[in-house]
Amino acid sequence: MDLIYKKILPTAEEYNQLRENVGWGLMPINIVEKSFGRTIYGISVYNGNNIIGSGRIVGDGGLCFYIQDIMVLKTFQKRGIGSKIVQLLMDFLEENAPINSYIGLMSAKGLEKFYSKYGFIERPNEYFGAGMTQFWGRKGEMSENV
Repeated sequence: MDLIYKKILPTAEEYNQLRENVGWGLMPINIVEKSFGRTIYGISVYNGNNIIGSGRIVGDGGLCFYIQDIMVLKTFQKRGIGSKIVQLLMDFLEENAPINSYIGLMSAKGLEKFYSKYGFIERPNEYFGAGMTQFWGRKGEMSENV
């Protein structure tokens, strides 16, 4: 398998292809493109010309950075591709994030140990409360696929 890791975002269509494959559902193309315009850094992984994974960093570029949208097609999972994506994002942060800036992410259930390898801590703990999330427009509705 000859994978190519590129320092670019996927196209909006490729992004939706990944989202659908991992069970996150589709987003309107115009919303994806708007979001990408606010991305600080992105990685896309290709097997030939086919997208198989991606990840990105969003935030204000100074105080706060968030690792977002780490996705690998189901047929390519468990091969170290997600680890390589996160490592490339962490390398970028190592070079570009100021000391004492905040690096956050919201782990999918069951992947907390995966992210702890990169220095992330689970919450709540003795110092920090639980991280919280809201899916706008879906109050009171929670799905295992979001």
